[in-house]
Amino acid sequence: MKLLVTGSSGQLGSYVCELLADRHEIIGMDIKPAVVPGLKPLVGDIRRPGDVREALSDVDAVVHCAAQVSVERSLEDPVSDAETNVIGTINLLQECAARKVRRFVYVSSAAVLGDPKYIPVGEAHPTEPMSNYGASKLAGERFALAYTKSHGVDVVVVRPFNFYSPRADPESPYSGVITKFTRRVKAGEAPIIEGDGLQTRDFIHARDVASFIGLLLEKDDISGEVFNCGSGVATSILDLARLVISAGSLDVEPELTAPRKGDIRHSVADMSKAKALLGFSTKVSLRDGIAEMLG
Repeated sequence: MKLLVTGSSGQLGSYVCELLADRHEIIGMDIKPAVVPGLKPLVGDIRRPGDVREALSDVDAVVHCAAQVSVERSLEDPVSDAETNVIGTINLLQECAARKVRRFVYVSSAAVLGDPKYIPVGEAHPTEPMSNYGASKLAGERFALAYTKSHGVDVVVVRPFNFYSPRADPESPYSGVITKFTRRVKAGEAPIIEGDGLQTRDFIHARDVASFIGLLLEKDDISGEVFNCGSGVATSILDLARLVISAGSLDVEPELTAPRKGDIRHSVADMSKAKALLGFSTKVSLRDGIAEMLG
């Protein structure tokens, strides 16, 4: 199968390309060339219809990872956020419909859910995003699923929870909490927790998310379905900090600061649907993933 992966130089897209390169012919589209073995790189911008038409020439399936992923940046520049996450997605969907692409995997986000009303969070949970980023990803979801009904595009939506890996940019002010904690511990400094640390998150390695996406490409009869992608395990931020400190052999205690405004208190994925329909389970434990980050 000839597969287009958008955002191929990104944290998740690069793992998707690596994982699937031995089974499929992969074209990696990004605004900067991706360096992945077995990948045919294509420099292009999903916001430009001409670039999308070129990328989708003779393609069987699409994994759409490209996105503006920062909540903070979406608040600072909502127009740019929407141009990438909404207009870019529509450009891809429109061309997929015209070319009768076999499957379109839309990588969404748990941010579309907002503050969970119950735990664990199932796929039928109400979608009430709390940020411009969450709103733009939800809009992309809705457009993608609408194209299933209106244009016959075989769309599957995946909602990753808090994914991490050594490929996250530690220099970015928008990096995730595991990246921030491991960076400080590697520098011999205590992790800084915003709030009391009792808030919980569902952490999953980007490699496991890529494996999940591979299952979505292989499974029949799931057109129009939405899947959570997490570990199904709730980890408190305080426990996470202590795990990173222990893995880094550091003798310190986490530092607590003022809570972040609008922070979600608890979040963990209900993974029963993915286990039942896809047979999915994570392979990288949080402890092993952190060790890799510190290595």
